[in-house]
Amino acid sequence: MRTASTLALAAAALALLTAPQALAQPGTDNPTIKGSADPRDLNGVWFLNNPSHLDRDRTVHYGKNGPMTLADSRVLWPIDGSIPPFTDWGLKRFNARYDGNIANKPIADPSTSCIPHGVPRAMVPTYPFQIVQTKGITAVLYEVAHDVQMIYMDRPLPKKPKITQMGTSVGHWEGDELVVQTVGLDDSAIIDQMGTPHSNQLKLTERFKKTDGGRHLEVTMTFDDPIAYKAPWTARTTFNLRTDMKLMEYVCEENNRNAVDANGVTGAK
Repeated sequence: MRTASTLALAAAALALLTAPQALAQPGTDNPTIKGSADPRDLNGVWFLNNPSHLDRDRTVHYGKNGPMTLADSRVLWPIDGSIPPFTDWGLKRFNARYDGNIANKPIADPSTSCIPHGVPRAMVPTYPFQIVQTKGITAVLYEVAHDVQMIYMDRPLPKKPKITQMGTSVGHWEGDELVVQTVGLDDSAIIDQMGTPHSNQLKLTERFKKTDGGRHLEVTMTFDDPIAYKAPWTARTTFNLRTDMKLMEYVCEENNRNAVDANGVTGAK
């Protein structure tokens, strides 16, 4: 059994670990940071800028502390702020998570058990990610849960992809845009923090493009999923280049097998 002092020490340690991260808030944009002049050079650490949140009336707004903001309600929704074109299957799944959030009884998702978040959700939490480009592979290293998205360049999508949490991603360049397509995403994952769903038939197309001299990264995402949505729809978000940051250690394995119950007791013997 964990004692109160043990839990207090753990909380103090967590505060120390997260304190540096707390200084790097979304939207922090340092004009002195200079990006690479090469539009195809995406290498570097990127941090979410101006995240969107969902209100209780299902209205999307940008930035923190908006009116009626739901806790942990960051969403990736259509660019025009409308509600995604849910099918009955998709709306049922979304409503269950939305209602759980309203009632302060959120439904667990894979990340609750330290399972990879999936894409594009790994971009949504307020943790940075790093892009590393090598010959034939572009890797996106997410600080959150240390998730990794391997993008295999100039290859066709697999006809029968293996279903996994991060899926299979292939990429190619169209002018100055990196176009990434991902399939084989497990339907236990969700698109964003709020719980926008997808099925394992989702085909995700992301377009990465640097703007403002390389200081910002715009990512446009199109969701094509005939099970969850009546028609494809597109979201967009932006990130700031952070040459002053490095990815921090993220630990999500403690008590993964022996979860702590409401009394602070684990299953360990």
